[in-house]
Amino acid sequence: MNNIYLDHAATTRTKEPVIEAMLDMLRDNYGNPSALHGLGMGAEKKIKEARQKVARSIGADAGQIIFTGGGTEANNLALFGSVTRGKDFITTTIEHPSVLEVFKGLREQGKNVTYLDVNPAGYLAVEKLREALTDETGLVSIGFINNEIGTVQNMKILLEEIRAFSQDIMIHVDAVQAWGKLPFSVGEMPVDFLTLSAHKAGGPKGVGVLYVGKSQKLKPLIRGGGQERALRSGTENTPGIVGMGITAELLPAKRDIERMTKLKGKLYELIKRRIDGVQLNGPPVEEGAPHILNLSFPDVRAQVLVQALAEEGIYVSSGSACSSKEEDSHVLQALGYSKKRRQEAVRFSLGEENTLQEMETIAKVLAARWQHLQKVMRL
Repeated sequence: MNNIYLDHAATTRTKEPVIEAMLDMLRDNYGNPSALHGLGMGAEKKIKEARQKVARSIGADAGQIIFTGGGTEANNLALFGSVTRGKDFITTTIEHPSVLEVFKGLREQGKNVTYLDVNPAGYLAVEKLREALTDETGLVSIGFINNEIGTVQNMKILLEEIRAFSQDIMIHVDAVQAWGKLPFSVGEMPVDFLTLSAHKAGGPKGVGVLYVGKSQKLKPLIRGGGQERALRSGTENTPGIVGMGITAELLPAKRDIERMTKLKGKLYELIKRRIDGVQLNGPPVEEGAPHILNLSFPDVRAQVLVQALAEEGIYVSSGSACSSKEEDSHVLQALGYSKKRRQEAVRFSLGEENTLQEMETIAKVLAARWQHLQKVMRL
């Protein structure tokens, strides 16, 4: 049996056109973009083109795109670097560690930090957000799609609520899991900062983007030669940046996203048919992100089941790639699930290349492995 990869929320295979473009930068267009000779200016031109491509993918202007070393750095730059008028910072309890850890740091700096609870499906209620906003609120950070359970926040309503309260509050949206999975435009979302990552969408690791609204001010976290509008100094990762530009051109079409959504629903249906007592974690299947399905399998620890599937060439995960080595999921804990249910949770995350045959194979192998492990663990 060929390997079946269902861990796309952790990372994706780099697409061939992306690899080819990066190889060209490594072999031929290897100049330093800051150099004034032909090789340097050629590299600078490639970066400019990539910036325009990424900007077009989210409806932004090229000058609003800051290349970073990844989504984590982009989140850090937005949150630590934002120049706000208020001292209160608001986020939710189910954010990515690269946001939650920054909020811990903000608290250590003397900021007032508020973590908003979500409901058992992972949604932030607009009423909770409304109650949390004050005249001292400086910034609100909300993830577009949760990377563990696939909850898609109703950004339109949430952002409208913030803007209705005050035009001065900074808004940061982590859209790492949304890029290439849901169509969106910063023209339709009144955000100040928005984060993207290349390797979640068929691009290379080690490169991300922070979109910065035109009127917003940021303090750099890395100082030096003044690259990236002096917000991210250091010689640019030209192969990665060019690769991210090609990635932006190759984002899935609507039909590909719809197909992914159907495959996810089929996988859930096939698993439920074979395994009694399986529990869906997060939102209803039809409401969640096109690519993320989180299920708890009774009486078998997720890490054991994940390893058992890996032995069969099926690759899934027991949670976020950034926290998969931990025993517990802060996301599932925030949803109010029992410890047992949390420890039995497995995340399946699909990609464009997955097939119906793979879904049928996964369900069959999973059921057999689960039944065997369940019997062994009862002994």
